[in-house]
Formats: sequence, structure tokens, C-alpha cells
Amino acid sequence: MKEPRSNNPDGFPKRSSNILKYSGMAMQMLGTILVFTYAGYRIDLWQQNGTPVWTLVLSLASIGASLYLLIRNMPKV
Repeated sequence: MKEPRSNNPDGFPKRSSNILKYSGMAMQMLGTILVFTYAGYRIDLWQQNGTPVWTLVLSLASIGASLYLLIRNMPKV
């Protein structure tokens, strides 16, 4: 006979826990990138820059920060 799949102490299958964990990471990345890019956009409007310097700088910095957080939160093998 097949044994039932092991469940977490909460009663949810392990797969659901992984899905929630990784979608939370994706939302964290998206939120970080959107907030930093919007802040750069607003700074460029405030300074009346012709070239969106702050938008580019902050959006690239947010991508770097998001990747750092993603790598730091990945489980170790």
C-alpha cells in the first residue's frame, strides 16, 4: 500500500508551504523594485531632470537588492 504523503504539523502538505514561500519571495522582489523605481521617478520629477538618472540608478539598485535578498533567503542544500 502507498503511504500517505507526510504533512506539516499544521496539516498542510509540504508543497503548499513551498508555493507560499516562493510567491512571497516574488512579491517581495516586485514590491522592492516598484518602490525604488517610483522613488527615482519622483526624484527626477522634483529635480526636473531631462534624463531619468535617479530612476535608472534606483531601479538598478533595487534589482541588485532584490537578488541579494533572494539568494540570502534560498534554502541551503
